[in-house]
Amino acid sequence: MRKMKAAVLYKPLDMRIQRLDVPEIGPLDVLVKMKRVGICGSDVHFYLQGRISSFIVEKPIILGHECSGEIAEVGEKVKNVKAGQRVVIEPGFTCGVCEYCRSGRYNLCRDVRFYGTPPYNGAFAEYVSAPAQNVYPMPDNMTYGEGAIIEPLAVGMMAAKRGGVTVNDSVAIFGAGPIGLLALQAVRSYGVIDVYVTDIVDYRLDYALKLGAEAVINASKENVLEQIMQLTGNKGVGVVIEASGSIKALQQALDIVKPGGRIVLVGYPLVEVPLLIDRVLEKELNILGVHRYANVFPTAIKCVSSGKIDVKSLITHIFPLDRILEGFEAHIKKIGNPIKIQIEIS
Repeated sequence: MRKMKAAVLYKPLDMRIQRLDVPEIGPLDVLVKMKRVGICGSDVHFYLQGRISSFIVEKPIILGHECSGEIAEVGEKVKNVKAGQRVVIEPGFTCGVCEYCRSGRYNLCRDVRFYGTPPYNGAFAEYVSAPAQNVYPMPDNMTYGEGAIIEPLAVGMMAAKRGGVTVNDSVAIFGAGPIGLLALQAVRSYGVIDVYVTDIVDYRLDYALKLGAEAVINASKENVLEQIMQLTGNKGVGVVIEASGSIKALQQALDIVKPGGRIVLVGYPLVEVPLLIDRVLEKELNILGVHRYANVFPTAIKCVSSGKIDVKSLITHIFPLDRILEGFEAHIKKIGNPIKIQIEIS
């Protein structure tokens, strides 16, 4: 068997570079030589705690799901792509036959295999296999680095889609990490002008201003409710996208959204969150969850290729695979003001 290098997580804080067998592919699969893989917050949670919600690391696993690369081989029945093409991979492989897959909400498939989520291996490796239907050719003007941000951009675009944002809406985004900043650009691509972004880290808020936020609020220094009300003439916002996972932010969302508004939940809280049902009822609010994405990858690629959405400026750190632990440390300790840290595989 051919061998490849991969970063294998054995247990919390124990990730090792090892040589493993190159994955085999079936007739409808492709083998992709990885080029860039982003470090996601979920990768860091698995690295630090060994679990997220009901997903628990019980055996050695390769993390990573934000990825781009070059097709090395194709299965005998593959028609849509060919060897040598530069591609982005949509990393959730669904059954295709359940009620959710057949209705277009395949992100809710109960039989999904998702890169880097126990028990399935991910993309911090020299090669991965994927169903051919899950790979998308990259336009010539896109880099591998940009390609590896299509996956988190898809989350931001799904948040805008679930929130039903229009040019008439005002939007508050809680959290200016990669997902929040990409959601900011996603709602701007829908024509939204009044977008307000909160965070507790000033350098992240600086990015939000550069990427088109109308105003930013440091929640550790300012009263978010007072500031939002002042900015909106005491009306509140039509849509809140919660991308921080903060309990306080979730509770603030109920106060700053206007009656009849929508709260879109993207960030995963690490603890149970009490919900003030009376405010939901009094304001007749719509509370919408976002679980990954569905049917947005092609649009996300077009937005980046056309220049409508800027992802390149979010890439702040690049580490080779052999130094992946430095990448995780930079993410955890916020070394060098990171936004998106990527691993260069080959």
